[in-house]
Amino acid sequence: MRRSIDRNVRRLCAALVLLGIAFPLVVSALTAEEVADKVQETYKGFSDLQAGFVQRATNRLSGMSQEASGRLFLKWPGKMRWEYDNPEPRLFLVDGKTLWSYSPLERQAVAQDVSGSLSTGPIGILFGVGSLRRDFRVRKILHAGTREGREHLLDLAPKGQDLSFKRVILAIDQESFLITRLTVFDLYGNTTVVDLSELKVNGGLGDALFKFSPPPGTDLVAPPRRPVP
Repeated sequence: MRRSIDRNVRRLCAALVLLGIAFPLVVSALTAEEVADKVQETYKGFSDLQAGFVQRATNRLSGMSQEASGRLFLKWPGKMRWEYDNPEPRLFLVDGKTLWSYSPLERQAVAQDVSGSLSTGPIGILFGVGSLRRDFRVRKILHAGTREGREHLLDLAPKGQDLSFKRVILAIDQESFLITRLTVFDLYGNTTVVDLSELKVNGGLGDALFKFSPPPGTDLVAPPRRPVP
């Protein structure tokens, strides 16, 4: 009898959720615009940031996903270093002007000018470049998963043209206002999710960490052309 009652209670709860008569959510009092301002203010106070990351890229047509992980280092203004450990070692480094992509297994390096592009890409959000409210249409996402109040979810749609992505969803810690996850939707509907962990700010990262010289024997490869959507 007891099991039957518990089963009926669970069914009732599920039915209420489906009908939209679910239990009330604990909604943050902050608006989307206020959250965006707090994130921007927080990141503008940083000189550097480091974190572990797990990246999952999913192709919309095939449904196939690829996962990678490693360490991320950022230094203001405009320097970053992505060290991939899995599934194979790889380095992406920006020294402020040039993006280096290096594969030690293939012994290949690609150098590409990225001057000014950080301010228009998703990574610029982490640097606090530009203005979230000026450059994006900001919307707050509220659903049952946010009712415990552990994170804000912001949906950002760029206002500009000729960008490489349609929207970005940010997961933001409600206490520190640090970004813990970015979900990027590109022009073709593919998604890239980056989860950040063990975040440390203002650790005094040196400039040498953001310099790269191809090791002897490395082939320099021309960067690929950007496809036209």
